[in-house]
Amino acid sequence: MSFHHDYERWERMARQENCPVCSGAPMPEGMVDVVELPASWLNAQPEVCLRGQVCVTSKVHAVELYDLTDDQLLAFMKDVSACAKALKKVTQAVRINYEIHGNTVPHLHVHLFPRSMDDPFPGQPIDYRQVRPDIYGEGEFEALVEELRRELAGRAL
Repeated sequence: MSFHHDYERWERMARQENCPVCSGAPMPEGMVDVVELPASWLNAQPEVCLRGQVCVTSKVHAVELYDLTDDQLLAFMKDVSACAKALKKVTQAVRINYEIHGNTVPHLHVHLFPRSMDDPFPGQPIDYRQVRPDIYGEGEFEALVEELRRELAGRAL
């Protein structure tokens, strides 16, 4: 639920002691850890709006990029960059879109969206609310996860 609908709840979760990421709350159903990197975790889930969509989550509790120290910011953005490069290679995307929201989960994370000529949002922003449970065929999601793991093996912990 967005802070727009329950600001007090969001504000409580923004504090590290109540943060669902920092406290180890269960990930959303179907979400898997792809790889652990020096400053982040790469996660993916099979029910998304765009094939190949992944999320890079900071290991350091922060709500905004500016909450990180310079060293933490550099390490996190290096992880984001490595994930984007791997994602582009694995999906053969034309480009990668980067989105930082935090409106629902106030812990720094970056959504990576591989854009292609035939994606369902030509010439427009991605509508992440259009989740498609059938976006992957049999074994395709698992194959994506394994390919990303192979591409990021040199950076993984």
